[in-house]
Amino acid sequence: MFSFHIRGERRFWIRMTIGSLLFTLGLLIVVPSMNASTSSNAFKRFLTATESLYDAVNKGELSKAINDLKEIEVQFRNLPMKEIATVDGIHALAQSITDMKRAIAAVKPNEEKWKSGSATLRLAADALVHPDKPIWHQYRSVLQEDLAKMRKAIPQSGTISGPAPESALLAFHQLSEHYRVIRTAAILQTEPWKVERSDSVIRYARRILHADSPTNQLLQGTIQPLQEAMDDLFPGNKETSAAFVPPLPVAPPSWGWSAMMGSFIVTILTWVGWRRYKVDEYSRIVKSPPKRDEQEDAAQRLMKRWNSKDKR
Repeated sequence: MFSFHIRGERRFWIRMTIGSLLFTLGLLIVVPSMNASTSSNAFKRFLTATESLYDAVNKGELSKAINDLKEIEVQFRNLPMKEIATVDGIHALAQSITDMKRAIAAVKPNEEKWKSGSATLRLAADALVHPDKPIWHQYRSVLQEDLAKMRKAIPQSGTISGPAPESALLAFHQLSEHYRVIRTAAILQTEPWKVERSDSVIRYARRILHADSPTNQLLQGTIQPLQEAMDDLFPGNKETSAAFVPPLPVAPPSWGWSAMMGSFIVTILTWVGWRRYKVDEYSRIVKSPPKRDEQEDAAQRLMKRWNSKDKR
């Protein structure tokens, strides 16, 4: 009877240990998939809000644009920040939302800022939802066209008297605006130093083009740095394809990690408890032998049994 009790207890502890191990393995499989689904939904809700803002701005619906911007702020706070590539990307995204709020709250509405601001947010959100084929990659040809217009507007030879040609200034303005629209999306996916370099090249070219009397050599010298800086923002170049930053791996949320560790601790404690139970049972058997009376009673019964056989 005692042996059966021990075997029953042993089976109980073994089942508890196996159950805990299976629970831990289940968390390792289920939690990452749940986290990936939750993160994807958060990014999609953010994209939906930016698309609504973009449509409202282009239709001139101010009240709807204000409500959409409020929704964007709410969805931005719910984004899984750990899955955004860099702190620079988070900061740029927050700054774009702030710039859009200022543009809408301005006393004199600026339609160009409204449209560029809403486009910036939409492209950034799309980059988070579709990191492999984001829309902002299509701006490569747009920027190349702007650079071609600049190159054509600047005289190849001779001297320039006075400021830069108006056509060159217009082409550079278009280039700057197009770059500003994709800047937040770019910094979410590429290395921050490339965006910083593009910022510096844009500032340098602006000073040259808006100088009172720039030389033809200085004007021509702005084209090549702009070309290289814009090209490096996009994947696919021989120099940049290997350095393109892929989407970040999914990090498990804090509650999932805590649950996994908690299950692991339960498993260890269950195993330790079972081992301790075995030691206690063994110690009790060794330290507590049957009483003398019980041994004599058993001997007497055995002798009686033998005596009864002899009498027969």
